Amino acid sequence: MAEHPNVAVVRHAYESFTKGDLEGALADLADDCVFHFGGEGPNSGDHKGRDAITAALVHNFELTAGTQALDIKGIYADDEHAAVVMRETATRPDGASIAVDEVHILRLRDGKVLDLWDLPEDPQAHDDFFDGK
Repeated sequence: MAEHPNVAVVRHAYESFTKGDLEGALADLADDCVFHFGGEGPNSGDHKGRDAITAALVHNFELTAGTQALDIKGIYADDEHAAVVMRETATRPDGASIAVDEVHILRLRDGKVLDLWDLPEDPQAHDDFFDGK
């Protein structure tokens, strides 16, 4: 069975992110895309549009001194959705670290990302880490 084309769209975004290429990572966002970050951390909430999404990702980069890494375990997609199974790791400048399994659910249309939901295995640990606790 052939790989769904949306798998390639999503894989490209995450590979670009891993290389530090934010422009490439966000290349396939719809103009009104929304990233939904749950919890109570500093980046929690909805980030709508490329500028807001970029600001949220840059904020995470700054909080982790560039150590945030997403180890992709699998990407699954159909015509409208994709699921990205991963392990997120990061270390803050104060030495605190996180290693948590996570899933990103994306909604797509015509090869463009409309929404992304960030779903960490342990939302409290995720909040605490990104909140500086």
